[in-house]
Amino acid sequence: KTTVTSEDLKHKISKIRRIFDLNYVENLQPDNNYVQKYYNVNKLAYSLFHTSSDRMYMGVSRVGIYKPEDLLEAARFVEKYIRELSAKLVLELATGRGATCAYLAKKFPEITFEGIDLSPAQLNFALKKAKKFPNYHPIIGDYHNLSRFKANNFDIVFEIEAVCYSRNKRKVFNGAKRVLKKGGVFILFDGYLRRDRSTFDERELLAVKVTEKSMAVPEFEAYSQVLEEAKKSGFKIIYSEDVSRFIMPTLKKFENLAKRFFSHPMLANIVTKLLPEKFTFNAISGYLMPNLISLDISCYYITVLERR
Repeated sequence: KTTVTSEDLKHKISKIRRIFDLNYVENLQPDNNYVQKYYNVNKLAYSLFHTSSDRMYMGVSRVGIYKPEDLLEAARFVEKYIRELSAKLVLELATGRGATCAYLAKKFPEITFEGIDLSPAQLNFALKKAKKFPNYHPIIGDYHNLSRFKANNFDIVFEIEAVCYSRNKRKVFNGAKRVLKKGGVFILFDGYLRRDRSTFDERELLAVKVTEKSMAVPEFEAYSQVLEEAKKSGFKIIYSEDVSRFIMPTLKKFENLAKRFFSHPMLANIVTKLLPEKFTFNAISGYLMPNLISLDISCYYITVLERR
């Protein structure tokens, strides 16, 4: 096993500086409009460089080697809770391209799946899938506002790598609690900081900032802080699993692509002038994320919250 050090992070940041103005990147302020544009610009890129399955999130590779079916971890996890709770109504926040709900809607034709997403570019894929599954209903909207959904109505609410984009997680938790039945669950597959950013040195903090901004994330928060917000909203934590090491095979795929980019600075500089920054910035997060996980700066958790 190769040991990743702070010097490795320093070396990578140095290579990134040859291509990007990191002061500009770290001071970006992604809002909803920025996030919408980000997903629109990266519509094709996600299919080409990640997966053609429309499952645009981390694979959880429990055996340590990436396989395409690892992208089904979240869907299978939600499926387990559907069976345990005999669920009839399920809501996905940031339903994206609809891959997870479509998978579940096919397995459970008797169950209704609702989805809400901010990005029209992403939702267009979901709407096409919904034509094949009459029990899947994706709509445009902001998951901070679930007022269109009845209170005490859903058995399960879930999200995959979406709440990290929120600047007001208490509002998200309050909304999810309102629409869930008592005993219902909110399932989160998401990334966080492992500890408060005030504990990071200058280099670590820069790496965190440029990584989050390159992904259009306003600011990653410490996992413990997010759990506190969930508790204050009235949720009970019934499951919490650190799967950071299991997403490394997916991250290594992205890192290998980014290495090629940063290994040819002359060509990379030409590419950055020709292509939108919201596309080329992905090279930054692809390059740094494995280091942030290995250095225990960032983490990735599966969390289940029960509505009390």
